[in-house]
Amino acid sequence: MATLSFTFGVLSVIAILLVIVLTVGAVKVYRQENELTQLNQTLLNLERNLYQDMHNQERSVNDQITDSVTQANSYTDKRIDKLIDTYFAVKEAEKESKKLLKG
Repeated sequence: MATLSFTFGVLSVIAILLVIVLTVGAVKVYRQENELTQLNQTLLNLERNLYQDMHNQERSVNDQITDSVTQANSYTDKRIDKLIDTYFAVKEAEKESKKLLKG
């Protein structure tokens, strides 16, 4: 009878330790799962923010390029217009000179 009581005592201690180990393991798994979920959410947020930043940066660069091209075209057009005006002014002056010489 004493051997049977001793055996039940040892088995009950082993069962309690097993329950404790399983409970601690389950808690750790649950915490790891929550941490993994949070890390995954953080990664998705970072990816979304990075995509938005890249898109905004691309838009900014495109706007700067468009502005630069517009300014360059405007400057070139001004210079060509000035050249044309000068050409016609010279031609007009030549005509006036010929009229003055002819009398």
